[in-house]
Amino acid sequence: MAGRPQSPDAISRNTETVRTFLRLLEDKDIDTWIELWAEGADHYYPFGTKMFPAHVVGKTAVYARWMNTPDLFESWSFPLTDTWADGDTVIARFEGNCVLKDSGKRYRNSYLSIFKFTDAGEIYAYWEYFDPILAAEGFGLADIRYAGS
Repeated sequence: MAGRPQSPDAISRNTETVRTFLRLLEDKDIDTWIELWAEGADHYYPFGTKMFPAHVVGKTAVYARWMNTPDLFESWSFPLTDTWADGDTVIARFEGNCVLKDSGKRYRNSYLSIFKFTDAGEIYAYWEYFDPILAAEGFGLADIRYAGS
C-alpha cells in the first residue's frame, strides 16, 4: 500500500484525522468536517450504484454532497474498528449505526474507507466502500428479493 513517504508524526496525524472525520460526522458538524479536505479533493463511491455519484470532484462539491446528509438521520454513529496506515494513506474499517429521521428505521452497514493525505494533512482522496444492497434497502430505494427465498 506504500503511498508517498511521510514521517511517523505525519502518519500519526493522518490516523487521528480519520478519527476526527468520523467524530465530526457523528456530531453532524459538516462545516468543520469539510475543513479536513484539500481544495481539489476527490471523493469516490465505487459501490454507490445509482444511489451516489461515482466520483465527486473538489472540496466545494464534496460539501454540497454532504451538507444536508445529517438532516436525514435522527442519529448516527460510526464506531472505528481498525486503521492501517502507510505513507500518505490510511485505511479505516468502521461501522455505521444510523436511525433514519422520516421512518425511524435503523440502517446499519460496514465500511472500509481509503484516505489519502497531502503533506499538510488534508484529505485529497477518499474512497468509501460499503454494502450497496444494505444501503438501497435501508434507504427504501430497492426491495431486494433473492431467488428461492
